[in-house]
Amino acid sequence: MAPFEEPLRCLAVSVVLDEAGEVDGIELEAFLNHIAGRHQWLSTTEWLFVEPPAEAEGHATVPVAMPQGIAVQAILNDLTNEPQRIIFDLPTTPAETRKWRWVAFQSAPNNQGRGRFPWEAAHA
Repeated sequence: MAPFEEPLRCLAVSVVLDEAGEVDGIELEAFLNHIAGRHQWLSTTEWLFVEPPAEAEGHATVPVAMPQGIAVQAILNDLTNEPQRIIFDLPTTPAETRKWRWVAFQSAPNNQGRGRFPWEAAHA
């Protein structure tokens, strides 16, 4: 992690399920782009690194990582939604940040092998 890199937050975001009971990825992408901005977030469809927070119990959620400043703005933007879809947020540890970089590499392996986050690749 570069010394100037902004810390990550991991948000538990409530999702819409399609007719097959799967996460509606198109709807989720539109929601996240609306509250956080394009290329400002990274999500997985499963809680890979930590358990879903207890506050998310009863909700279908996915983890979404984004820089802390963007996360604050996304949370504020979500306050006007009824119901709110950001159930919980937590800071990532350095080990979790490295795991999220692995997810970034898996989703865009041709970014010079660096595992850049979407918000880093957008400004490269």
